[in-house]
Order: sequence, then C-alpha cells, then structure tokens
Amino acid sequence: MLFERVLYPFDMRKASLGVKPYVLKLKEAGCKEVHMLYVLLPSEWGFVAKEEYDSEDKIEALRGAIDDGYVDGLIRIFRRMKEIAEEFEASGIKTRIVLIPGELDETIGYYSKEYGIKLVALGITDESLSFFRVGKVLDIIKAVGSPILIVKSPEEDGAKGLE
Repeated sequence: MLFERVLYPFDMRKASLGVKPYVLKLKEAGCKEVHMLYVLLPSEWGFVAKEEYDSEDKIEALRGAIDDGYVDGLIRIFRRMKEIAEEFEASGIKTRIVLIPGELDETIGYYSKEYGIKLVALGITDESLSFFRVGKVLDIIKAVGSPILIVKSPEEDGAKGLE
C-alpha cells in the first residue's frame, strides 16, 4: 500500500496536534502503522546519547545528564503521545512512539529512511513559513525521501511552529 507506514513528527504544539485527524483518515488509504517522533533539539538538551528513547524508563535514565525539570517535561510529552497513540490503536493503526535527540531535518530524514516510512505527516503554521524559519521546513523536505503531507494550522497564539 502507498501510505502503509506514516511518520508523524510531534511537538505538542497546535500545528502538530492538527495533523492527528489526517493521520486517522489515512487509515482509509491503507495506513497500518504510525511512528510518532519527538525530536529533542540540541539547544534544549545539550549532549546526550543519540539513541531512541521509546519508554518512560529510558527517558527517566536521562536524569543526571539533563535537568530534572526537562526530564519531567519529556515524560509529560511521552504520556501525551501515548494518549494519541491509543486513539490510533483504537482505530486499528499500530503505533510506535519515540524521542530522539538531534537536528530536526536530519533526525526526520534518518528515521524515515531507517524505518521505511512511506509518508511524513507534518504540521506547520504561518510562522513556520516566515522568512526566518522557512529554511527549516525546506531542510525537512530535502532530508526526507518519501512524500510529505503538510497540514497548515492557524497561528500558535504566541508559541512557535517548526523552527
């Protein structure tokens, strides 16, 4: 199937949350598996092992390497992703949740190639397309070899979209 395996980059902002209904609708186009990916940007965490953090235990193990408050935030993000994953699972879509440190474009590009992703479902806002930030969106488009579904959402009310 064309869209059997979908990558859903997730960052808790309105733009990424707005992608969820489209991913659910992709079930009708043959989606069987969704990979939810949160990228830990270097400016936020510094230097930690570049590995896949796919459980609360692995995230907890980051205590000491990064600030406890940041670890608590990552656990809240992971739990929110699990809530969304339960919706996907209830509709018959197998779901994997993972947090990976790295640059946004490189990590999304690497992950999509490594796991045979057929479609990347990316949420953006007008802010993402501003003169100073559009480069990040273009970098993701260049880094990904598969088709990209771009879902444009309204402004973030002060929060930043993909940077």
